[in-house]
Amino acid sequence: MRMLTTNDMRAVANITLAYLLINWFITFYNEAIWGASFSLGPIPENNVWVNLGVNTLTGLMAGVFGGSLFVWLHRTVFRRNSFQLAMTYTVLTYIIIFLFVSLITSSFFLYFETGPAISGPAFLSLAVVRVFTPLSLVYFLLWLVISFFTMFMLQINDKFGPGVLWKFLMGQYHQPRQEERIFLFLDMKSSTAIAEKIGNEQYFRLLHDVFSDMAESIADYRGEIYQYVGDEVVISWPLKQGLMNHNCLRYFAHIREKLASLAPYYEVKYGIVPTFKGGLHHGSVTAGELGSIKRDIVYSGDVLNTTARIQELCNQFGVDFLVSVPTLSLLGAHPSFEPKFLGNLTLRGREETIDVSTVTWHTAPVLAS
Repeated sequence: MRMLTTNDMRAVANITLAYLLINWFITFYNEAIWGASFSLGPIPENNVWVNLGVNTLTGLMAGVFGGSLFVWLHRTVFRRNSFQLAMTYTVLTYIIIFLFVSLITSSFFLYFETGPAISGPAFLSLAVVRVFTPLSLVYFLLWLVISFFTMFMLQINDKFGPGVLWKFLMGQYHQPRQEERIFLFLDMKSSTAIAEKIGNEQYFRLLHDVFSDMAESIADYRGEIYQYVGDEVVISWPLKQGLMNHNCLRYFAHIREKLASLAPYYEVKYGIVPTFKGGLHHGSVTAGELGSIKRDIVYSGDVLNTTARIQELCNQFGVDFLVSVPTLSLLGAHPSFEPKFLGNLTLRGREETIDVSTVTWHTAPVLAS
């Protein structure tokens, strides 16, 4: 199993919190039902604090173990296989998690009821019997629905990008707003020649694999995937997040190192090793929701055109990365890279000039804390 990324761990933490809240709600809902006038009341052995404690343990185990497996499945199976196969894996994983958690919680309940009077194989047999009761079937179906909803939300989060769904729900961009943002334009080198060599269908699979590998760690550098345009991907950061720990610069270095480490995989599957050129710049944009049937958060501003033009100059200078000097000045010095000034240039379609530099990396990038 591949190690979970920082973003994966945040997802697991959110799932665990959600499962805890659901279990707490179930606990107090049951207590309210048992205390209602139409109820015969709880069984004599019922203890609300024991129920709360066991349900808290259930939520924690389901969140930590189940959440970790769901996030791993989502990243490794959903992103690279058919939906039907992925859902089959989800159901099998859920059954294993449910039986494991149910056996543990049944054992706790049984211990509180019987104490040390029963132990050994007899205790285990009684715990197993309690797992397969009509009430357990109700909980099995309930948490099956919750598990499907968990995977659905992970899919939705992928659709919008990490953190973007929350912005939609909060109406953060319902009205246009001004923001200072950093943009990184990444474009695959020799994409036309690659497509001709491997064919359109294989080329599409190549893009899918590459973009999936690039997306896995974007949240670790506090970035957001803004959009895909053919073989190009645009990454965006709020100014503060992009400057923090040189995230925007280090993300490009990280992607370069990651694709180099995956070279054997791409060489075997596609016969090529993908590489990218990038352009980095910052500026003011107007951000807001556009569309009625299909809504997107869209950024509008000159900084986007400027960044695209900077990226286009990589071929002219024979480098794989260019950054505007104003952005580089905001970032400041860092021991892992050395800038090299290339000149004051006039960009295509623009009258104003801009200073640009390339960057040489001395050490491997370190993930953001």
